[in-house]
Amino acid sequence: MPKKKGKSGKSKKGGKKKGKSSAKEGSKPAKADPMAPMFVQPPPRPGERLVELLKKNPVDEKEIHGYKVTNRVLKQLTPQEIRDLLMVFELFDNNSDGYHGSAELRRAMRALGFKCSREEAKQMIADTSLKGKSMIDFPEFLEAVIDRQGDARDMYDEILKGFNMFDYEKTGAISLDGLKLACEDAGIKFTQKELEEMIEEADLNGDGKVDQSEFIRIMLQTNLF
Repeated sequence: MPKKKGKSGKSKKGGKKKGKSSAKEGSKPAKADPMAPMFVQPPPRPGERLVELLKKNPVDEKEIHGYKVTNRVLKQLTPQEIRDLLMVFELFDNNSDGYHGSAELRRAMRALGFKCSREEAKQMIADTSLKGKSMIDFPEFLEAVIDRQGDARDMYDEILKGFNMFDYEKTGAISLDGLKLACEDAGIKFTQKELEEMIEEADLNGDGKVDQSEFIRIMLQTNLF
């Protein structure tokens, strides 16, 4: 009888051992790779991931001349017009801080041919400023210009017509001799000294000629258009 008990005890112990080993066997897969994901997503089809990203994060801004501008600006203005408006913005940015207050904005708008009162300038900033400041940056300035375009005469075209008239030699720049001949053809009388002073005043890069950008700048600065 004791032997039987011993055998049964051994069998019990053996049963316990088997239970432990089966438990260990069941936990083996989890221990093999504890970081394994519960569900593995199938790979996307060609182009699927890109379409998904574009839907989740629609591209509404692009960078031009170092500034992020909206698609609306790119649809309404050409890169050349944006460049010229940047020149106007910088010209009237008195303290070169990258912002226009209401007074600066009003002067810039008037130079572009827009009718703009002090109150209108303040309202434009309130309507356009995304940061809630009493000033606007260059991208916001572009939005303000687009909003007012219907009320303006085309200053850019008018200035270019003037430039083409004075670009007598058709070289893309106004020389002293070209300016003199253009003035003679138009019946405008200036002394040699006056003509030299005009070139000197407008010639920012010191090459002795006035290119298109310099001409636009001096026209806007002197409010001749």
